[in-house]
Amino acid sequence: MGYHSYESLIREIKGRLSITNLVENYVSLKRSGKGYVGLCPFHDDKNPSLHVNEDKGLYHCFACGAGGDIVGFLMRYKNVSFQDALQELAKKANIKIQNKSGASQKQSRKKSLYKVNNLVSLFYHNLLISGAESRAARNYIKSRGLSMEIIKEFHLGYAPHSWETLVHFLNKKKIPQGIAENIGLIIRKKNKEGFYDRFRNRIIFPICDVDSDVVGFGGRALDRETEPKYINSPESEIYQKRSTLFGLEKSRDYVRRKEKVIIVEGYIDFLSLYSAGIRNVVATLGTSLTHEHAILLRRYTDKIIVVFDGDKSGEDASLRVLEVFLEVGISPFMVVLPSGNDPDTIIRDEGSDKFLSLTERANSLLEFYIERSLKEFKEGLITRSKAVKRIVTIIGKFKDPIEKSYYIRKTSEIFGLRESELFSLINHEIQSYDDTKSELAKKPNSQEILILKILLKFPRLSRFIKEKSMIDYITEKNIKEVLEVIENQDAIDVSSLLMYFDDSSIQEIISEAIFTSDNIADESTATVMLYECLRKLKLGKLEDKLRLLRMQIEHATSNNDEALEKKLLNEYKECRDIVEQEKLMRGEVYED
Repeated sequence: MGYHSYESLIREIKGRLSITNLVENYVSLKRSGKGYVGLCPFHDDKNPSLHVNEDKGLYHCFACGAGGDIVGFLMRYKNVSFQDALQELAKKANIKIQNKSGASQKQSRKKSLYKVNNLVSLFYHNLLISGAESRAARNYIKSRGLSMEIIKEFHLGYAPHSWETLVHFLNKKKIPQGIAENIGLIIRKKNKEGFYDRFRNRIIFPICDVDSDVVGFGGRALDRETEPKYINSPESEIYQKRSTLFGLEKSRDYVRRKEKVIIVEGYIDFLSLYSAGIRNVVATLGTSLTHEHAILLRRYTDKIIVVFDGDKSGEDASLRVLEVFLEVGISPFMVVLPSGNDPDTIIRDEGSDKFLSLTERANSLLEFYIERSLKEFKEGLITRSKAVKRIVTIIGKFKDPIEKSYYIRKTSEIFGLRESELFSLINHEIQSYDDTKSELAKKPNSQEILILKILLKFPRLSRFIKEKSMIDYITEKNIKEVLEVIENQDAIDVSSLLMYFDDSSIQEIISEAIFTSDNIADESTATVMLYECLRKLKLGKLEDKLRLLRMQIEHATSNNDEALEKKLLNEYKECRDIVEQEKLMRGEVYED
């Protein structure tokens, strides 16, 4: 909720800047009714689906769901933090922001580190392009099918064999050795004064952040004797491996347009795909994919295709990825390459069309995991129990209840088990069934969305939230958060409401609700609609309870627990009678 603490500043920015003018810097807009429309920059839009409304100060895409205010647009488009977006907008509005001295000094120091790395990147790049000693490096790059255009676009470089080439360059440029040491460019000599270069006789790959500033370097050895083959800069104030992906600064717009990202293991694989025109790609940096990587990629797409080398170690690495993405609500896909191949060899030997066909046929990574577990069971490598337990452990991490139910069903069919037995393995106790089956009800249904629309259009009706205990019947987390703010602030306006949330998913819900509320004619009609929404939500909660009771009864029956079964049956009858009576009053039919 970072917006709220900057409320006065945001109000001043919105008073000076037009959201339409800002969006027009990045998107061609045309007048349409009371607002403007254009091609959405956040997905591969063929028909204008991005709507901008100056009066409401909002944008919303009715295809991909992106939406929010002027701050949210800049954050999403440039993939920058809330504070960075605010800084840029304040500058555009000629508003001076008073920074705390500590924060200002830290920012100034980071800029200095970026400046040093960018300078070193240019130094290494010039050595590769024109240095006599770099002929072997140029020949190697050429042998991998990489053109001079790619070399220049990614500022590939060369670090000479000498121990102090970079040290002398930094001294000449009067760059303090302590700074160069801190960001891993040079290493202090043991038991001696002075420093030596970290990268020697290596091809250099500059590693950039999403703003294209160089944060670190990767180096590939040019001779077979040198170990390790690849080394990277150590972590520093500006470089963290767990939150950095190679090439994302170049590929992010392609990822948005294609609505999917391909993940490969290294620099050469990335550059081979990029050179072949497959540009919605990123590469890991000699480390496993992390939770931070998953969060970063989720900003651009929710379709992840993992491509690793076609061997057992590659398969094992891709399986570790599964849990990482499931934790952020994404079910990844996997391409299994032919044994002994990597993306680079596929591109060079068979062409980009072959590689693209493999990605088009990518299977769910969990399905691959299930098939591999079944194979190991059939070959006698693991027991049925172990195979099933490790599969359901993964399934239990699914946030999407529909996906969870699908894979439970699939696993039960493959291993000849009942679905209820697998749910028991996931939950360990019957009360947890509510998290697996009834979680379907937690998805925002039409009643919850309609309530939000009504209260955003007619803020005075927010009294209903308290009077009718409406929050208790809302199952979708984001909608509940918005309604809680409305309840506590009493008739809050939309602009102020947005300031409470820097979460793009919540901003999207708010913007869509506002853009689609025009069909609610007046406050009197809205009041009637609120009562009806509340009735349906209460009824839905009772029906959810009936579904849960049926599952509990089935479980009690299978365990021959007659006392529990009788108790649950009585509870089920009481609940069913209430539902039947409510529906009968409305002329509706209840089907058990």
